[in-house]
Amino acid sequence: MNTAALPNSPVAAFWQNLSSRLLFKFVLPRLQRVKLEGIALDVSKLSPLMKNHIRTGRYEVQERILAHRALTKDDVILELGGAIGFIGLFCRKVIGVKHHFSVEANPETLELLKRNYALNHLQPDVIHAAAGAEDGEISLNIGGEFWENSVVNSAGANRSITVPAFSLRSLVAKMPESPTALVCDIEGAEQYLDFTQLPASVSKIIIELHPEMIGQERVGQILRDLAAMGFAEAAREAGTWLLTK
Repeated sequence: MNTAALPNSPVAAFWQNLSSRLLFKFVLPRLQRVKLEGIALDVSKLSPLMKNHIRTGRYEVQERILAHRALTKDDVILELGGAIGFIGLFCRKVIGVKHHFSVEANPETLELLKRNYALNHLQPDVIHAAAGAEDGEISLNIGGEFWENSVVNSAGANRSITVPAFSLRSLVAKMPESPTALVCDIEGAEQYLDFTQLPASVSKIIIELHPEMIGQERVGQILRDLAAMGFAEAAREAGTWLLTK
C-alpha cells in the first residue's frame, strides 16, 4: 500500500511518527555539519530541534528573503546579533558583500560564528558586545538555544553573564567604513537603540521586531521613530521589516 497517498490514515500517521522519533533520537544528535544556501555550518553543539530547523531550510528565512531583495555587493553592513554567522555568510557568499561588521553578545555563540566563517574560508569582522542605549556593560540572559539569548527576557534562561555594551554611535565608529545598511535581530533589545545615532549613509534597515517581548505599542513606536528619520516600509516578512529611504 502506498501510505503517501493516504496522509490522514492511521498507517501513514504511524510511519510519520516513527520516522520523526528515529530522526530526533538517532540521526540529528549525530549530525555535525549542514549546508544551507551553499554555506557550511557547524551544528555539532546545537540542539536536535535547531539542527532540524537548519537542515530543512527554515532558519532565517525572512532575513534571507529581505537581504536578497535589498542588499547589494556594494553595501557596507552593520549586523546586530550575528548569532552563528549565517546571515553574515549569506551576505558575503551569496550576495557578494565585501564589508560586513557583526556584533554578537554571547561569547559561546561568537566562537561558533568564527568556526562557521572558517568552514567557509572567510574571516569575520566581529566584536563581542551587545548593542545598547549607551556604552558600558549589560546583563545577558543565556537560554538553551542561542536565539533565546536576550538582555530583555529572562524566561527560559538558565544563567546570566555580563557583557560589554556599545551604543550605535560607538559601533559605527568601530567600523572601517560608514555603513549603508543595518541588519538587526537582537531579541527585544531593539527597544533600547537610539536609531538617530545611525549615520546618514544608512539607507536600508532589515529589522526583526519582537512584540511578544516588548509589546505592540513599543514596536509601533520604533517604526514611527524610523519613519520620522525618513525610513518607509518597503517589504515585510512575518515579523521582519525592510525599511528604506
